[in-house]
Amino acid sequence: MSRAAGGPDALELLERQPLRPYYLLYGEETFLLDRALDLLRRRLLPPGQPGTWRSVWADDQGERLAGALTDLESPSLFGGMQVLVVRRADALRDEEQERVGAVLSRLGAGGALILVARAADQRRRLFVSCVRAGAAVACTPLADGRLGQSWVVQLARERGHAIAPAAGQELLDRTGLDLGVVAGEIEKLGLHAGPGTRIETEHVRAMVGSVRAHAVQELTERLGRGDVAGTVSTLRRLLAEGEPPLRLLGFLAANLRRALHVAELAESGLGPDDIAARLGMPPWLVSRVRGRGRAQDMVRALWVLRRLDQDLKSTRPSDAVFEAALVAIAGAGADRRPGRNVNSPAAG
Repeated sequence: MSRAAGGPDALELLERQPLRPYYLLYGEETFLLDRALDLLRRRLLPPGQPGTWRSVWADDQGERLAGALTDLESPSLFGGMQVLVVRRADALRDEEQERVGAVLSRLGAGGALILVARAADQRRRLFVSCVRAGAAVACTPLADGRLGQSWVVQLARERGHAIAPAAGQELLDRTGLDLGVVAGEIEKLGLHAGPGTRIETEHVRAMVGSVRAHAVQELTERLGRGDVAGTVSTLRRLLAEGEPPLRLLGFLAANLRRALHVAELAESGLGPDDIAARLGMPPWLVSRVRGRGRAQDMVRALWVLRRLDQDLKSTRPSDAVFEAALVAIAGAGADRRPGRNVNSPAAG
């Protein structure tokens, strides 16, 4: 099984366990990927010791990858560990996978190979072998607010600060579960509060933008009600005010994931108090989230948002694809309500 890097303790486990000759780091949470890479670099190439760290991209010219693999198996003239990082490993062709797999089985004490990919595709023999060997580390976006709280505490501690639980929740309410955004805001909060000062709710409210607390909440509720016109109007207002589309998408996805968790537990028969205890959420928040729709509808909505994320990172016009995706989600909700007949375009 792969080790999930969802919380700080997962990376601590990666730091404590014996080093391996190869790793597969996979997932779409770039903050976690970068931290995992930094951790492995510190362990494989300790300061003051000789060694090399080289990166290649799998979708570059094949000769470059082949040369790097040959160098990895050859003794270094300068001694020390040789580390090769293959980024965008999803793009490896079949014959390149075979070559990489062969190298993995021959790596000695002086070489290490790290594959970095967006997903551990179980149809690919190379990735399956890494997962079965216990060498795969998942760096996926957070879906659990409790893991978000753990990261807030950890990131604040790294900068020499404690943070009040209410301040941590307020921060996540304003940033969502994008760890890169959270880390940047904690850095600003630390400078604002002063060295060694505990970060309080008033610091967060003074320094962190409150997009999610108001407009994104409205956007989520309109989506849940199947209010196509209201959804489009709210989205256009946010984008016109300069809200970055990817950040807005992150906030919206985090809201929907939380609503999905609540809906799943409600549909299993749990009451509001039990749901609050199970998810570690305040009861008032559970009450506000309940009733936004069926769990299966929110799963479909999250798949639409996943495709939207890919579209926003391409060259397609962001406003148009964002609006089409949300109209698809809201329109699907409207179609299930009596007396409504809304035609919506397919999402991106």
